[in-house]
Amino acid sequence: MNLKSHIHPHKLFEMILLSLFGVLMYISQVIMQALPNIEIVSLLIILITRKFGVRALYSIYVFVGCEILTYGIGIWNINYLYVWLILWLAVYILRKIDNTIVYALISAIFGILFGSFCSIPYFLIGGFSMGMANIIAGINFDFLHFAGNLILTLLLYRPLTNIMNKLIKR
Repeated sequence: MNLKSHIHPHKLFEMILLSLFGVLMYISQVIMQALPNIEIVSLLIILITRKFGVRALYSIYVFVGCEILTYGIGIWNINYLYVWLILWLAVYILRKIDNTIVYALISAIFGILFGSFCSIPYFLIGGFSMGMANIIAGINFDFLHFAGNLILTLLLYRPLTNIMNKLIKR
């Protein structure tokens, strides 16, 4: 009986690539943390989901794992366990569509709703008033998130899609 594990080189390359995308999301988040709720993680999740489908979840949870390892566990990064999944699901359903406007709108809507999605634990912990207080306290950041996601996706979706396609074909 041969106990040697056989990993297909293509599968190994894909695992490494998906891990690197997760790390890229983390590094981009760290680099852009001075800009309130302006990030390219949403755009990267869109690109990776369109290209890799369900396997994109691996990148998302590498990113979330890096965040938790760096900053510890708190409600904000517990939210990351499900909030990025919402964006992934929206893109996964529409992944066959290759349209900058569609993904800019998805990203923008996700940005404006991000605070509401992240308020779910506050509703559960402290009831309606605590959940609403959290949403209201963060609404200015959600508008920034909306605008940032819209603009970054409009500007970078096509060039990053082209770069990713060229790199992956090699």
